[in-house]
Amino acid sequence: MYISNITFVLHPEERDRFLSWLRSDLIPVLFNPESPARSPRVQTVVEVAGQVPDSSHGLSIALQAEFDSVADAHLWTDNFLHPAAGKFTAAFGPEALYFQTLLETLPL
Repeated sequence: MYISNITFVLHPEERDRFLSWLRSDLIPVLFNPESPARSPRVQTVVEVAGQVPDSSHGLSIALQAEFDSVADAHLWTDNFLHPAAGKFTAAFGPEALYFQTLLETLPL
């Protein structure tokens, strides 16, 4: 299994507006019947190296999706994530950003 982790970094005051946008605009586009993504999860950073980040650190919220293959993850990134995430920049401005990491689940 593969997991795509997309971290959104924005001003902490944008939290509620971002979560509303994520739920109403982003999730339906990224996790629809044509999409190879499944099992959406959303997390936020509460500590960094044992410290609660202050507002100058920004707010980090991660969205994760699971895939059966690297090819499915790449297809999703190209055809679903990049077009939808462009709307993130338009909605939350140039000081907000996102980055993506692709992870492979390994057996214990």
